[in-house]
Amino acid sequence: MEPIRVGIIGFGMMGRMQAVGCFGALAGDFRLAAVCDDHPPHLAAARELFGPEVRYFPDYRRMLDECDFDLAAVVTPDFLHEEMAVACLRAGRHLRLEKPMALDPGGCARVIEAAETAGTVVQIGLELRYAELVGLMRERLDMLGRLKMLWCHEFRHPFLPKPGSVPDWIVRREYSGGTLIEKCCHHFDLFNDFAGARPVSVFASGDNQVQYARTDVLDNAFAVVEYENGVRANLSLCMFAPPAEGRPGLSTLDLGLLGDSGRMEMRNDELYIWDRHRPGVESYRHERIDRVGHDDEIVPSLRDLARCIREGGTPTADLRAGLSSVMTSWAAEESVRLGRPVAMREVEERFGVDYPA
Repeated sequence: MEPIRVGIIGFGMMGRMQAVGCFGALAGDFRLAAVCDDHPPHLAAARELFGPEVRYFPDYRRMLDECDFDLAAVVTPDFLHEEMAVACLRAGRHLRLEKPMALDPGGCARVIEAAETAGTVVQIGLELRYAELVGLMRERLDMLGRLKMLWCHEFRHPFLPKPGSVPDWIVRREYSGGTLIEKCCHHFDLFNDFAGARPVSVFASGDNQVQYARTDVLDNAFAVVEYENGVRANLSLCMFAPPAEGRPGLSTLDLGLLGDSGRMEMRNDELYIWDRHRPGVESYRHERIDRVGHDDEIVPSLRDLARCIREGGTPTADLRAGLSSVMTSWAAEESVRLGRPVAMREVEERFGVDYPA
């Protein structure tokens, strides 16, 4: 079976990581056909890595017009996602679109409209859905009984510098949507997935008085999501925490689920499961191949994408997941701005978009 030909749009840190460590790790499924980036140093780095067998473009429109490939992988700054996704879909390409799907729910709706017209396969880069321990939590969900509480705590280093045509776009709200959209759409996606119900409201509080005092994005926040089925989820985020390397017991990412019969907690690469009706604790550890990037989660997501392109079907991280994660995270950003809870019906009415069933 011939490999799926890939055109990567965006060759910054994430684009390079995906081209080399993710698509490159699945050579039987994918073959890099083209790279596009409007920042000359990025395009030069791609040429040095891949040589003459790959075509190079400074403009993604030219790449879509002049190069024959099957799958467009959009790995660009957030403010370009909607525009580029719609163009790729109108050109009839399958699409892997980095998260967030767009900066607001209206942008997501326009991507969905283009995807429905194109009829191609679309995957959103919500790769935490594919993490080994998250999958194990999903498999064991029934042992919790009635799920009541979810939480995610991420205490991490600041965003890395972002060179390119809009330097450090990630700490400018107009280009990133804000920290709770850019960063935390991953976490809200897991909340929505595990809760299995429509969010009723989101209440968030945060500020930017430490790491991002000279910007308009948050560097710390709390958020609470209430769901129609009575589940509540809590997010805690800090973007200026001490590094965890060499500090035993210092976790950077915790995910927890609590039901009336049990409890599960993922702490970095370890998972602990407690059953109220049995003594002791089960524990599991994920032996990470890539301790710097996200290859351990992206590689299985690409296997899922290849299967869907070849056999038909919908990826686990689909358009519905992309839309619901942006609707929830946008409500959180708006809640911080307004200083009050934001109902999901307000989001739906503002953008004319229904929360996906």
